[in-house]
Amino acid sequence: MKLHLLLTAALLAGTTLGVFAQDNDKKRKEIGFIVGLQRSNLDYNQISTMNVSEEAKTNVGGSFFLNSRLIGHFITLRTELGFYSKGGTYRGGAVDETNLSYVAAPALLLQTKIGFLKAYAGPQMGFLITAKSKTGNLEQDVKNSFKTTELSGVIGAEMNLPLRLMAGVRYNFGISNISEIAQGTSRPGMYMLYVGLRLRK
Repeated sequence: MKLHLLLTAALLAGTTLGVFAQDNDKKRKEIGFIVGLQRSNLDYNQISTMNVSEEAKTNVGGSFFLNSRLIGHFITLRTELGFYSKGGTYRGGAVDETNLSYVAAPALLLQTKIGFLKAYAGPQMGFLITAKSKTGNLEQDVKNSFKTTELSGVIGAEMNLPLRLMAGVRYNFGISNISEIAQGTSRPGMYMLYVGLRLRK
């Protein structure tokens, strides 16, 4: 079932990119990739009642993107496919770490150019690849404790730099509950500071 979801996501991504790649005479396309540092937590609702403190974790992630102009230079449709991680460190009796990794299905983001800045916002669907929990030197698979899909929202801004480089910041906020634990909820949040390269503009 999980493999089927991943293949479906890949097919959707390929179809989306293929559609956007057609008809180049009518709309200019911009293709590239971003990579950056991510700071995230899992934001469990029951943490405060367990006398446990949660600390954010830093990971690395990135994605490929395609921008398709809708209205001149001002409004574009931004499609992404990438990889990102979320997790947290918990300090109670013992130090425990949880790390989740996702493949992001096409995120359709409406992007607006404001001077030298571009601002964007939209939904994003993620598919869980791995889920690991580590206490001391003991690591275990906890994939059954989390749902296989995650719906989140994305807001961000970036600017173009010389030599086709770019830099930006975004915030990813959880919409759906990703926890499979009874009476437990988790809606992760994640900040990302990134740089990128426009391969074609």
